[in-house]
Amino acid sequence: MKYTFLAVDDEALALADLTASLKEAAPDGTICPYTSPSAALEAVQRGEIRPDVAFLDIQMRDWTGLRLAGELRRVLPQLEIVFVTAYPQYALESYSLHARGYLIKPVTAQAVRAELNNIFSGTAVPLSVKCFGNFEVFYSGKPLKFSRAKSKELFAYLIYRCGATCSVKEIAAVLFEDREYDSTLKNQTQTFKSDLLKTLRSVDCEDVLIKGHNVLGVAVEKVDCDYYHLLRGDTHAIGAFMGEFMAQYSWAEPATAALFYKYLQ
Repeated sequence: MKYTFLAVDDEALALADLTASLKEAAPDGTICPYTSPSAALEAVQRGEIRPDVAFLDIQMRDWTGLRLAGELRRVLPQLEIVFVTAYPQYALESYSLHARGYLIKPVTAQAVRAELNNIFSGTAVPLSVKCFGNFEVFYSGKPLKFSRAKSKELFAYLIYRCGATCSVKEIAAVLFEDREYDSTLKNQTQTFKSDLLKTLRSVDCEDVLIKGHNVLGVAVEKVDCDYYHLLRGDTHAIGAFMGEFMAQYSWAEPATAALFYKYLQ
């Protein structure tokens, strides 16, 4: 890939890690790293660099990545934005800026490569997720069958988290909110995790999941999701939202209220 990448993080070590991952993921690319958001913006404004994709840390001392993204878009309206952060609570706001991606630190070359493939390939993904109304999953237009209801609920929660990884303990607390976490509950949750992996593997979509030691997440670029389209500001998705979000799950009620207030008030 012969593209130009802007990388901004005010922490030098974090920037070095991001730069290294970019170099590994796109060895033919040109990387322009900055620890100063204002210097990065000035370089773009002066025309010294013209990036195709900007990888921006969200939480910086004097700027936020969200503010920097807005300023960069004034100069380069077609600039693709990928946010990099350790704070998953910024996911909704980042999507409102039409960000292409959202990476959780520490960023790996594999995660960067997936984002770049999503940006430049234009390839449609076969897995479709419907969050408005009841939560449903489709593979190539046909309903995906889950052998256990809790496995489907687990996938719904991971979709809701917008790519942020979740520990087994956190997942157990959501799936079984009235039970104390112990070894039995941990094993049950692991069973649902394994069943979800099996279900996605059956349609060759196991790579939709981000797997780590006792954590699980969703690679948002590998699913076509009405919720994600809504957060990105897609007018069709906004028009399709009628006030119901993952209606069969009680843990989704606060998100439903927030979406209703934002888009229907």
